[in-house]
Amino acid sequence: MSTENTAFITSPDVTIRRLVISDIPTVLAILQESPEAAAWSRESLLQLALIQPEAWVTEQNGSVTGFLIGRVATGEFEILNMAVSGAHRRGGIGSKLLLFALEFSRAAGSLRAYLEVRASNRPAISLYARHGFTECGRRTRYYREPQEDALLFSRRTDGTL
Repeated sequence: MSTENTAFITSPDVTIRRLVISDIPTVLAILQESPEAAAWSRESLLQLALIQPEAWVTEQNGSVTGFLIGRVATGEFEILNMAVSGAHRRGGIGSKLLLFALEFSRAAGSLRAYLEVRASNRPAISLYARHGFTECGRRTRYYREPQEDALLFSRRTDGTL
């Protein structure tokens, strides 16, 4: 997979493409209905849409249904935020986003991917475990509103352990 700004079709009805400015209201709405995700401001999302090549959305039938934002740095990929709209959860969107991001990061030269998740977010923890992530640490009282620990997860991007 190239790291260029092109759409990637994951199935006949799902497209993953780069985040653009016109997606921001929908991404903000998804964040509003996803208290388990990191809360980001409109301004932060605007900056990402303008400069971050590792920011994608899923689109189905012309509507944004989820997003993933990450960053590649020195041979590593960090997933900074990810959420799927409530109406589209448990339908494979999160897996498609995650697999796309991992392949992107591998193609960009990353050897390992990292993320953090609220300790209470069992659905996300299950998703990450299904895709080979293992717990590698904890940040006490990392999240606010409500205050909660963050679990750190990682995995190799080349599929090896």
